[in-house]
Amino acid sequence: MNNIVVSWIGNKIKSLRNQKNLSLNELSNQSKISKSLLSKIENSRTIPSLPVFINILESLEVAPKDFFEDMYLKNGHNFTVVKKEDRKTIEKEDRVGFKYNSIINQSLLNLNVDIVHLTVEPHAKYEPTSTDGYEFKIVLSGKIEYIIGEESTLLQEGDSIFFDARIPHYPKAAEERVQLLVIYFLFP
Repeated sequence: MNNIVVSWIGNKIKSLRNQKNLSLNELSNQSKISKSLLSKIENSRTIPSLPVFINILESLEVAPKDFFEDMYLKNGHNFTVVKKEDRKTIEKEDRVGFKYNSIINQSLLNLNVDIVHLTVEPHAKYEPTSTDGYEFKIVLSGKIEYIIGEESTLLQEGDSIFFDARIPHYPKAAEERVQLLVIYFLFP
């Protein structure tokens, strides 16, 4: 998992605990999670498992949707772009003939996932739109400029983007057909 995200989650939990005037020991008792593990989470030395994370949020009386509401991505932008050449090969299982290239690892909870293959025809017309959730897109073929809020980025074959889809966004009309794999992470 991205170190920025791990740090953000730990800092957010600590901030919420302090806002509720709870000591580490009190949160430990309420959530039934060891003080040691909570300390590691708050200090970004580990990331909580889903059940542990849910127990912490319940003890802090915070809904997962609200927890991530003010999440900022890398470099203060409202999106994260991963260029094809920046992907990292990761070791996963001992399976001959399998090559895993990490594209993005983003922790979000309480979301519905919708995966689609999108074809954008040349000169397609788009109006800015927003969706209650997050979007991940990877360009399978072609290139396209994507506008998110007031920012734009050019995506080429193999590039990917992850962003908060509540921010108005749209692809600019491309000169060629573009194929994308899109994963929507939607709040219920």
